Amino acid sequence: MTYLIRLLLGVAWLAGIGWFWHADMLRPLSALLAGVAGLVLVVWPTGSARRRRSALQYVEMSKQPLGLP
Repeated sequence: MTYLIRLLLGVAWLAGIGWFWHADMLRPLSALLAGVAGLVLVVWPTGSARRRRSALQYVEMSKQPLGLP
């Protein structure tokens, strides 16, 4: 998942938690813990970049020039 999508999901998570807190559906401590958990998931380092097995690989092929008849 790209960093931008993770950031957008984190912002949406924090907005949702803020809305639930504002609507008195969450207590302040619960909202704070849920917000911190969302931030941790956003900044959690992703796995190292791996090469897919199905990725296209370009191979330079040398061809002999065709002789003119």
